[in-house]
Amino acid sequence: MIKFFLPKSFSKFLQIIIFFSSLFFVEVLKSEINSPLLVKDESIPSSYLNPKNELEDYMVDSGDSIYIEFFPAEELSGVFPVNEEGELVLPRLDEIFVRGLTKSELKNLLKKRYSEFLIDPEIKVRVVVFKSIRVLARGELRTPGFYKFPAYSSGSFTELRKIDNSELDSFRGINNEQLEIVQNLNSNNESTKDIIVKKSSENLTTISDVIRKAGGITAKTDLSRVEIIRDVPLGKGGGKKIAIIDFNAYVENSDTSKDVRIFDGDILFFPKLGKSNPNQIPKSILSGISPKFISINLFGRVESPGVLKLPLEATLSDAIDLSGPIKPLSGKIVLIRYENDGTVLKMNIAYNAGAKRGSKRNPYLKENDLISVKNSLYGKSAGIIREFTAPFLGIYSTQQLIEGFSN
Repeated sequence: MIKFFLPKSFSKFLQIIIFFSSLFFVEVLKSEINSPLLVKDESIPSSYLNPKNELEDYMVDSGDSIYIEFFPAEELSGVFPVNEEGELVLPRLDEIFVRGLTKSELKNLLKKRYSEFLIDPEIKVRVVVFKSIRVLARGELRTPGFYKFPAYSSGSFTELRKIDNSELDSFRGINNEQLEIVQNLNSNNESTKDIIVKKSSENLTTISDVIRKAGGITAKTDLSRVEIIRDVPLGKGGGKKIAIIDFNAYVENSDTSKDVRIFDGDILFFPKLGKSNPNQIPKSILSGISPKFISINLFGRVESPGVLKLPLEATLSDAIDLSGPIKPLSGKIVLIRYENDGTVLKMNIAYNAGAKRGSKRNPYLKENDLISVKNSLYGKSAGIIREFTAPFLGIYSTQQLIEGFSN
């Protein structure tokens, strides 16, 4: 085609250059067309959950306490808890409904509401106490379900103005540690205007915290595609947004950038691998997202029944080894456990100490499993005979005792 349209004076070298240049532009055009930004219904990358301001999409709700600074009307400033109705009780405004608003939306609302009292006020909004959060963890975890994480006080705000004792009453929702911070700020440095408090990340709830709360991962957990489903503020259109996180980077390389912060109402989904990957269990234990030990209850015909502490991924044979040998005339073993869907599993096990680990005759155990070693048919028969003959043996022994005294 190129040779047909070009004059014969063009050299073959120039034709080759034009040919490869056209191929380059075609590939560029294809990449633009296939760009994720142009494809609908694609998952949003994890970076979408990490804007420059981590709390940009944080939605205020009951349990939060908000530090609001008014300038120049500093007498209006203070820390105000969000009550159970989702309202802030503010000077001159009384109740104002704030549930579901982001910080920027709350700031704009305050400017509008205070415009009748103040001329062009400068308002700063900080979340100083974060509400407790409830998260749903689904998928391939040891104990999926709803989990709650406690509220905590933040040290991230850097311009905490002097708060007098009368304003301490507004800290009704704040824990004792936060109250001590404020009181110390008042007593130790009366002239200080700007206090810098270092931010501690220990109180933040992240993906790793949720996994730990859910009992850790299994050998079939797909950590490369962890989904986070999060509410979008109404001011940004509402609905949900989804991010896909490759959490393997955290487990294998301690990449904390993948340990994304979790907010109230988030849903985490952990897909299931097609084939078990036993190598990730030791890595998850070393990284701290899976426990080293589990506890099970073993009772029945064993030497030492009771609660046993076993390594993660322990099998029935490990439990029997630790509890001592099974007593003679023992029968089948019954395993009772709660499944991930909430149902109760009751399984008779024809135990074999030499069976393959994880097999039906030597299964893996889970946290809080109940294991009962039953009597065999011979054991039950012997027990019945003992119970039946015990009274006669007692009568015979008593008779022999009386005859011995009489002689």
